[in-house]
Amino acid sequence: MARDISIMDRTPLLYMPAEIRNSIYELVVKLEWGHTSQDFFVLDRPLPALFRVSKQIRSEALDVFLLKNHFHIYTSSIGLKWLDILARDVIRFRFLILFIDLNIPAWHRYLKALLPRVSNYLELRIRRAAVSLSDPLFESLLHDAGLYDMDRWAGERNGPNEMIFKRIEA
Repeated sequence: MARDISIMDRTPLLYMPAEIRNSIYELVVKLEWGHTSQDFFVLDRPLPALFRVSKQIRSEALDVFLLKNHFHIYTSSIGLKWLDILARDVIRFRFLILFIDLNIPAWHRYLKALLPRVSNYLELRIRRAAVSLSDPLFESLLHDAGLYDMDRWAGERNGPNEMIFKRIEA
């Protein structure tokens, strides 16, 4: 009999109007991460537990979370795990900074997987996090990932250690 209970019956949050749910999602992020919208988030910890309640709540909460904030992802086990978790949701990001360090094979793999899914409104910044990462190696990573494809990406240098890319609308 318990299997017949719908997700709505088990999740009263879904009965609330969308505006109230969105406010709850923002409050959860503020309480668990200590941030409010428009802050820069370093993706260095797991998603709040509320984001794992159901597929619908995850989707709604991620919309609020990803569209209203800026994100920094570093090469770390948690940072790379975030890219795994959010790979299918990368289209929802509007501002993402990836800090590339010497773990080139991992970054190359993640960039190749993410770039085809990036939306046209995302500003993707790639920063060299490791001073010892040479210019040729950094440039090679960007080239191999396909970011220098002028038919698909517009890129500009923003200082010696950062490139800003925007996808060109097809």
